[in-house]
Amino acid sequence: MYKMPGAGVGVAGGGVGTLAATGADVGWWLTIGALLVVLGTVAVIAAYRRNRRLARG
Repeated sequence: MYKMPGAGVGVAGGGVGTLAATGADVGWWLTIGALLVVLGTVAVIAAYRRNRRLARG
């Protein structure tokens, strides 16, 4: 059986090359992506509020 290069390396959620070849663990990647979007939104809102507060003072 053919083995993808790097497929034997133990990485949480599988390697990127393995993911592309098999489509495995797509839910894991979607969860991480959603978390990054939420964290980015929180960071932008926090920076906006901080800048408004500094401009008033």
